Amino acid sequence: MNRRPLGLVAAAYATAVLWATIGPAPWRTSGHQLDGGILNPAAWTAPVTWTTGYLAEIAFNVAIFVPVGMLAALLISRRRWPLAMLAGFGFTAVIELVQVPEPERISDPRDLVMNTAGAVLGVVIVMVARGVRRAGLVAESLRESRLTPVTDAEFDPMPEPAPTPTPEHEPALAAALPDRAA
Repeated sequence: MNRRPLGLVAAAYATAVLWATIGPAPWRTSGHQLDGGILNPAAWTAPVTWTTGYLAEIAFNVAIFVPVGMLAALLISRRRWPLAMLAGFGFTAVIELVQVPEPERISDPRDLVMNTAGAVLGVVIVMVARGVRRAGLVAESLRESRLTPVTDAEFDPMPEPAPTPTPEHEPALAAALPDRAA
């Protein structure tokens, strides 16, 4: 698979996410940030961190990072999918760290957690899609090779025993097996 176009899409999407999260905010940013943002241990345990905010904001934080996880999973080898999750976490961590000193931005542990959850969801979507695709390819291969499963009606594990010779069969047996004649 040629990953260059996918890499360009990923770079464009990352640029858009960076602009939306650390670029000049054309909207008024409101919220609560403890001094030091995500670097402040108290921010992680403060009730205000986890109880304030709108459901739409939380959903947006997850949704904006689903494509990040999907693109990372598609660009990284399928055997290294944990790296795609780590890339999503790293990307959002950098964003939150850059937001710490910015007066117009809010560095929030909840954003870090929700963005990471979105990236993980994106990776899971790609992994499930790959599994479904692989299962479909296996099923198609079986159909093409004309392999059909054996049914119980076609397979009898205990064949019928051979009939026991009767006196009327003895002349035929004697002719067929002259050295065993009694």
